[in-house]
Amino acid sequence: MFIPRSLRLKGVREAPRSKAAPDIAEAPPDVAEAPPDPLDTVNQDTVKQDALVEATKKTSTESPAPQTDVPAKKRGPRFTVKPITPEYLSQLTCGMELIFSDYAHHEKSRLRWLQEHYRTEDGDDKFVHLTAILQHRNISMMKPEATHATLQQALRDFPSDIVELSENSFFVRRKPSTYPPRFLPNDSFSVVDDDGLSFWDQRTIYVEPHLRTLCKTPAKVAHFLKVHGQIKGKWLPVQAVHMLWNSCAFVVLSGNVTHKDRWEKWRAAEKPEDWKVLTKVEHTKRTAEYVALLEEEKKNPPVVRNTQADEVVIPAIAAPAALPMNTEITSEITEVIVSEIAAESDDGKPTYIPKRKRNNWKPKKRTAPDETNTAIEESEEEEPKAKRQE
Repeated sequence: MFIPRSLRLKGVREAPRSKAAPDIAEAPPDVAEAPPDPLDTVNQDTVKQDALVEATKKTSTESPAPQTDVPAKKRGPRFTVKPITPEYLSQLTCGMELIFSDYAHHEKSRLRWLQEHYRTEDGDDKFVHLTAILQHRNISMMKPEATHATLQQALRDFPSDIVELSENSFFVRRKPSTYPPRFLPNDSFSVVDDDGLSFWDQRTIYVEPHLRTLCKTPAKVAHFLKVHGQIKGKWLPVQAVHMLWNSCAFVVLSGNVTHKDRWEKWRAAEKPEDWKVLTKVEHTKRTAEYVALLEEEKKNPPVVRNTQADEVVIPAIAAPAALPMNTEITSEITEVIVSEIAAESDDGKPTYIPKRKRNNWKPKKRTAPDETNTAIEESEEEEPKAKRQE
């Protein structure tokens, strides 16, 4: 029995618990143990031997396989990196050809860049290190970002006719046997034909590719024209790509494109597909026509049709009436109903019913039918009543 602590302090003690052993339920008679058999020892030895043989058979003599922990997957960036494809390597080769093209050796800014990065390697000059090539705009705009290994692989898998690698594969240069070509004059930018067209303008075309952002990467434009443009061999390689806007550019080819028969034959194939291609001469002509049209519109603006009626032509009765100064123009129409009913009484004097108005209008007080009021009322009858305007 539980006794609170306060009672324990006063001397009250618990009754001692009985230490009798708990009752054990007797086993049913059918579960009771059988009397010992003298042959049990023999049977037990046989069972033990069989169990030992079975355990020996199941035991393997080979060492357990080493347990290796599976490494956790590393979390990478959320964006996916574009793979290195053969098309990408071919584009890198076209980009390096633009750096060492004939046009680049004559145009001032491009020639200045080459001269600043020329190096001498193994006794040969005019080499450019691959690090400088990676920093050039024609290569730096490529995605994925190019490396020394990709540039070397590009020139090995897609060799160029005008560019070569050095023996240690870390420098690149224009092949000495390909420059200067026989058709290229010494001062190409000052040479003009009989029509006043410069040497490079004869070889320039205007393009609008099927992708609006393609012109941002000159190497891709040159590669697409080379692979999908079905351009004649005399017009290759592409010499330069001048981006005008993101969606259009001037492309300088190696051959003359002003010959009408050759140009029409190439454009009849409509390659590349979904590209708009013009010669620079045609592009300049259309631009001049468009500018002239704009100037003509400025001098003679288009006539705007007058939808309002001419006040001189319409008759005077159709002209709008002049409204009072205090008139308020609203969109809602307010109707005022004025009714005047004249009734004659038995004595022959007219009786007037007060005018009714939709707005809370109070009628006039009746006056005594004297002679003065009768005269005034008769005069008011003869005059027309003007409608009130609210």
